[in-house]
Amino acid sequence: MATYQVDGTVRSHPGPDDWAPILATDDLVEATRVVHESEGAFCRRLAEDGHIVLPRV
Repeated sequence: MATYQVDGTVRSHPGPDDWAPILATDDLVEATRVVHESEGAFCRRLAEDGHIVLPRV
C-alpha cells in the first residue's frame, strides 16, 4: 500500500529545504484534499512513496 505525504511552504520560489511536512497518510483521497487546500501555505506538493507526483500546487 502506498504512503502519501503532503508538504507545504510559505515561499513563492521554494528551495529543497523550504518544504515542511503537513500530512502523511495511506489515504489518497485525504492527501488529495489536503494538497489542494490553500490555508497556511503558499505552495504544496504531494509525494507517493517518496517520489514527488505533484511538484507544486
